[in-house]
Amino acid sequence: MTLHVSYDHACGGCGAFFIPFAPQESCPRCGRPATETFDFVPQAVASLRFNLETYGQYLPPAWYVGSLGDHCLRLLFMVFDGFRTKDDPAEPFEVYLDRRLAAMGWGEQPYLQVHVRSLALKVRAVMEQVRS
Repeated sequence: MTLHVSYDHACGGCGAFFIPFAPQESCPRCGRPATETFDFVPQAVASLRFNLETYGQYLPPAWYVGSLGDHCLRLLFMVFDGFRTKDDPAEPFEVYLDRRLAAMGWGEQPYLQVHVRSLALKVRAVMEQVRS
């Protein structure tokens, strides 16, 4: 078992999927301001920590993607696992993150690359705060 975040949101203007995780968050595709905010980051941090403590890695052995929140979590799991096990321990998180995200296939949703980058940076900042 692991912690899922069941959440879906689409821009009212262009229909792009994204998670408005901060106040005044705008659609990463068209820039339209979001009409709601969802507290995704603390839930993502809790899921990442749970998985690492339970399974020894961020990506659990089985993961069902049933929502946009779950999809973004899976991407974060892959990024954080990759950073934890990367070849160059001196490589900064942001450099690794940009390289890893650039290597992913974004298909019809290239705007999600920038959005997931923002999510990953915010999640990492919260994880670092609690660690200190």
